[in-house]
Amino acid sequence: MGKTKFLLIREIGQGLWNEMHHVLTQLLVAEIMKRVPVVYWGKGSLYSSSDGSNAFEQFFQPVSGYSMHDLAKEEFSYCPECWNSGNILDPAPMFPEGGKHAETGPLLKTNTDFCSRNICLLPHTSCLLHDCNADVCVRDTYVDVEKVIPLIPEWHPLCGLNRRDLFYCLIQKYIRLQKETQAFIDAFYEEHMKGASFLAVHIRSSDKIVEVRHLHELNSRYAAEIEKVLKENPGIRIFLMTDCIEILEEYKKRYGELLIHTDCKRVHKDGQGIHFHEYPDNKLKGFEIIRDTWLAARCDFFIGNGYSYVSAAISELKEWKDDRIKLLY
Repeated sequence: MGKTKFLLIREIGQGLWNEMHHVLTQLLVAEIMKRVPVVYWGKGSLYSSSDGSNAFEQFFQPVSGYSMHDLAKEEFSYCPECWNSGNILDPAPMFPEGGKHAETGPLLKTNTDFCSRNICLLPHTSCLLHDCNADVCVRDTYVDVEKVIPLIPEWHPLCGLNRRDLFYCLIQKYIRLQKETQAFIDAFYEEHMKGASFLAVHIRSSDKIVEVRHLHELNSRYAAEIEKVLKENPGIRIFLMTDCIEILEEYKKRYGELLIHTDCKRVHKDGQGIHFHEYPDNKLKGFEIIRDTWLAARCDFFIGNGYSYVSAAISELKEWKDDRIKLLY
């Protein structure tokens, strides 16, 4: 038997579902390359814990039977060569100031190839599956799955699937919640949502305006879409997800007792993205977005932002019927 080779999926220092789509894409790459995947979110993660543990495994179970420490061996070779057994736990180098990503495109329609790091994966399509024969390939750069889809070989069971179905299958296969994470979700559901029909609504604000210049116009279209669902489904309630204090207050006044929401940290409409804020314990920051996402996926209908990784995730967490989900662009 050949020697076991690994694909180490590191953090990219972005919001949780940006991180998760990076993980899912690289899990697919690991399958194509026939490497064993290991996910490690270290100190560069926005969700890193004060105890220095693997932030990914605060929320999710390991994706394989190997840990980060199995990969930190002096006899192992690494690709790229900037990594070695002595620095493999360190955060990856960042782009120099000014090397930010370009404006995001619609996540479920076109290729959105942006990243926050430029060390470990060349962005050219021909290099995406480059192996280098190293024992450990390190991937800490976001590459959109649209660049990988054309490279999926015919023998692979996911060959031919579109983006949403591809991520759905990868989530079902690899993403298993830790017991504490599941309990955090279930506690809210049992107290506030069980036994009722819900329309989940996800509205972005704050720094999203930098990526989506027509964000305010897009957000103005939610009301009409919500009214359609309320009219066609008497008695249905609304589960609102938003990062914006003002939007929450507006919707509470508009929908009153029809509306429910979790108690989580939010920012003003012109504030910094909530995922960049420091919490006393960043684990709670991850719990809050995971809870909202999984609760939304339990709802009967969903209206979201087609430019958002969170809305994309909700669309991918279950097999929605087309008439029960609407993404605005």
